[in-house]
Amino acid sequence: MAENNGKLNNDKLNNSNSTEKKPLYADVSLKELFAKAEVQNALAKCLNIPKLVVIKKVRNPYTSPDTGVTTQKVEAVSGTSLADMVTANFTLVGVKIDPVTAINETYRILECTLGLNANMNGKNFNGYAATGLKLLVTKLEKTEGE
Repeated sequence: MAENNGKLNNDKLNNSNSTEKKPLYADVSLKELFAKAEVQNALAKCLNIPKLVVIKKVRNPYTSPDTGVTTQKVEAVSGTSLADMVTANFTLVGVKIDPVTAINETYRILECTLGLNANMNGKNFNGYAATGLKLLVTKLEKTEGE
């Protein structure tokens, strides 16, 4: 089987006889596309998403008055040594951790999704960032002795 170098071949192109209604590639909403489970699964296979993180900084939780959803920004590190340590910034969605007691504790990310990073100028939306994705963690647990 020949390698396709990431190009779509005729077998992967949309068949006009398909019963599933798919948006045309030029009209698709990237935000809606990223929300699909199959896209999230494909991204998880292609990207290095940390499983264990050590918390370094936590902001106070914020609950949106419009949606009622609580979010909390977290700065952490991941890796097995100083040589392979990477920074892992993420947002907790619907989950809260204590900003004081969580520092230097290890947590396991159990459920997460990836989203687009918005470019903001104050409160004005200026489109999405060309590089990088936002990690949204919906479930995590504190590890004991790992």
